[in-house]
Amino acid sequence: MSTLQLSIPSEYGYVLLTASLSTLVAYYHTGLTSKYRRLAKVPYPNAYATPAEAKESKEKYLFNCAQRAHANFMEVSLSTIKERGTKGGWVYESHQPQFLTTLLISGLRFPVFSAAMGAVWCAGRVVYALGYTDPGKTDGAGRMRGSFFYLGQLGLLGGSIWTAISLTGLGERVAGMLK
Repeated sequence: MSTLQLSIPSEYGYVLLTASLSTLVAYYHTGLTSKYRRLAKVPYPNAYATPAEAKESKEKYLFNCAQRAHANFMEVSLSTIKERGTKGGWVYESHQPQFLTTLLISGLRFPVFSAAMGAVWCAGRVVYALGYTDPGKTDGAGRMRGSFFYLGQLGLLGGSIWTAISLTGLGERVAGMLK
């Protein structure tokens, strides 16, 4: 077994700033949810207003939307598209935990790119929450405005995979086989 010496690029501070920014986005989600909980008068420990309450009260509906946006930000889930009411396939949703993992790995090799993709992700998550709680939209449809966060997530996933391939030496081995 050989050893690997890992150097942290001087620009890695941008990656750490972006990771910290994602924590501020989490606090934003918490504040938004707290605001709507207060307006809707949904008591603790209830995580959501009941469907009947949300149907009768715009405040309770918006609280449920804010709570759902916050949960979506924090969760990791694997579900079938059929469970979501449409046809076929699987949906893998990964948000802040996977964001941080891919950001920190990708940033080892591509710190500025990773910080930029992380900023796109953070901005998308704020727009997602704002859209989800848009009183002019029904069924949380406004959240789709923030779906551009997936561009940041995909960029970070690609960067982290490339970083891992580079660290293992697989890239050179594959290139050598193709010659």
